[in-house]
Amino acid sequence: MTPLAFVLVLFSVCCNALAQLLLKAAVTRAGTLTPVTMGLRLAGDAGFWGGVTAFGASFALWLLVLARLPVSVAYPLASLGYVLAAGLGVAVLGEPLTALRIAGVLTICAGVVLLTATA
Repeated sequence: MTPLAFVLVLFSVCCNALAQLLLKAAVTRAGTLTPVTMGLRLAGDAGFWGGVTAFGASFALWLLVLARLPVSVAYPLASLGYVLAAGLGVAVLGEPLTALRIAGVLTICAGVVLLTATA
């Protein structure tokens, strides 16, 4: 894997995790209302639009990744987003960090290492 491909994967994963964080914050602010009411509240929420924009950037970067790497290598690397999102959830949103979550994150990391080592 070239350094450029690796950087593109990392930026794509980071944009995706940022999108998750921004969208979670936006829907939390909107509350659990009817879909119409929630949609109206989200339409005026800058964090929601930031999340949508981050998703768009992630998608564009992902296309560049797929142009450079076999999908059997690229797609497992995308799972690093789970690791980043879990860390951001704990650090920014105050979500609980349990032993099972840590074990899950370590399992994902091990799987990524094994899959990319064979490429």
